Amino acid sequence: MKKLLYILGALFVVTVIAVVIIIAKLGTIVKTAVNRVGPTITQTTFVLNGADISPFSGKGTLKELTIGNPKGWTTEHAFFLKEISIDLEPKSLTADHIVINSVLIDNPEIIYETTITNSNLQDLLKNIQSGGNQPAQAEKKPEAKPETQAQPEAKPAKETKIEIKSFRLVNVTLKVAAAGNVYTAKIPDLIMNDLGTKEGGLTPEQLSIAILKEIASQASQAALKSTATSGLKDKAIEKAGEGLRSLLGGKK
Repeated sequence: MKKLLYILGALFVVTVIAVVIIIAKLGTIVKTAVNRVGPTITQTTFVLNGADISPFSGKGTLKELTIGNPKGWTTEHAFFLKEISIDLEPKSLTADHIVINSVLIDNPEIIYETTITNSNLQDLLKNIQSGGNQPAQAEKKPEAKPETQAQPEAKPAKETKIEIKSFRLVNVTLKVAAAGNVYTAKIPDLIMNDLGTKEGGLTPEQLSIAILKEIASQASQAALKSTATSGLKDKAIEKAGEGLRSLLGGKK
């Protein structure tokens, strides 16, 4: 159970977080589990309305997942995912290398809210990065008792790695909120293949950051194009884009 909840952090970009919890929490408690754990990863509101998954085939659907904005932003949310389809290898759940064949997020709504120097997606990425880097609290060890024979030390649990063969975000509606106005922009379908395949799997933090960086980068570029007719609005979004590119490690 602990291992499956840890896997959850790897699949932040919206629905994938919910996917892993569903594996651990089949049945009527799925929504409760997702809505409880999601906010600890994103540090925002996180609400899933419905879920249905087969424990035998590994295929299922999530319905209406909403991820709210970080503190300080005013739009209604950052992500609204109407439908998410998943296909995973059920047998891999008992191993240290979890294999997810496909994640398809169809017809999502993303709101890119920006100021002169920052954006909601930039802050959301910071939340995920800071959450993944939080040091674990030290556990209190019981007082040592005298023993006649030394006991072997327990081996630390092996870290779970995750592989996603196909991740697709398609038919995206992007809303750009800047300078008191809201624009609609288009971004191309996001297709990422073989995440963690060469590495023998990635940690939850590595997967989370990799996926969200791609989404944030596409949103930033689309925002610039959508406001090309106004120099003032261009400047606001360009400044936010510069901050985002810095956070992404200079990626354009």
